[in-house]
Amino acid sequence: MAQVEVSARDVGLEKKRNNALVALASGALPGIILAAFWKTTLFHWGLGLSIGVLWANAFEYFYHRFLLHRPKSAFSRGHLQHHAMVGDPREGEHVTLGRSPLYLSLLFASNGLFLVLMDLLFKLGLTPGIMCGWSLYLIVAEEIHWRIHMDEALPFPLESARRYHMSHHDVPTARYNVFLPIFDLLLGHYRIAENSGSTSPIRSL
Repeated sequence: MAQVEVSARDVGLEKKRNNALVALASGALPGIILAAFWKTTLFHWGLGLSIGVLWANAFEYFYHRFLLHRPKSAFSRGHLQHHAMVGDPREGEHVTLGRSPLYLSLLFASNGLFLVLMDLLFKLGLTPGIMCGWSLYLIVAEEIHWRIHMDEALPFPLESARRYHMSHHDVPTARYNVFLPIFDLLLGHYRIAENSGSTSPIRSL
């Protein structure tokens, strides 16, 4: 059993590393290259980075709520397994947020193409910061998600994220943001009803 757990952990760590590399190569690197050509100002870097983090938080919320928790859909199958594996020795294989590096690169490419076209059209100069914000958010969110599920240490300000996210596994109809509940708060999914109790995550997806 211990060997299974170690093997699953190694698989999960490799997935997490690959996802981080894809996020950097698909988001931050193109953003930095564009910044060099566009001569992006410090103000536009800061504003773009903030928008990128907010955009990524919104994407996380809507993707998690409406696709990953959509019953009997292709999107929900892997997420259903993630919920079912909590506490299982093989949990480490099912913790990473991205379905695959290729899928992540396609997400970055599709969002990035739209963003670049809008930026060229309206001459906003925000694309470099936004793309770096996407990369930063994905890497941080995945690292925190991993530490939550693998019972690893979290920085003190984020310790409450463990209770917050694991309560989603008890009642999966709330708390769709992993650690930064901006859109959970905005759209009314921050609190869990007192009479909800512990609900089977498999039946509730």
